[in-house]
Amino acid sequence: MCSGAHVLEFLRYLDQFGKTKVHSQSCPFYGLPNPPAPCPCPLRQAWGSLDALIGRLRAAYEEHGGRPESNPFGTRAVRIFLREVRDFQAKARGVSYEKKRKRPKSAAKLPIADVASATTSPLPPPPPSA
Repeated sequence: MCSGAHVLEFLRYLDQFGKTKVHSQSCPFYGLPNPPAPCPCPLRQAWGSLDALIGRLRAAYEEHGGRPESNPFGTRAVRIFLREVRDFQAKARGVSYEKKRKRPKSAAKLPIADVASATTSPLPPPPPSA
């Protein structure tokens, strides 16, 4: 049996194998999305990778008979940890993470008949022959 504390310990352990440069607050490139030169800041796990992993583990736990209320991957402490990682990485890179908005319907999602009428226009009449 594992708890939320075990999950946090695992996430901290996993962090050392990351490939994402996260600038410390003392770094001159802190807050810049594209730093102009290399720096000694550590490589860490990206927030999106951690979030996706926890999401898959949470789903697997419940698919294998675990009760949602006892799911260690869905504890409050894990959610807070992920939020803190996201916020810190956003500040360090100068990028804000915002929820994705739904896109309006595009021509690719219309039925075939609607796509044909939306993308084709009547041809102009041929020029008069002399």
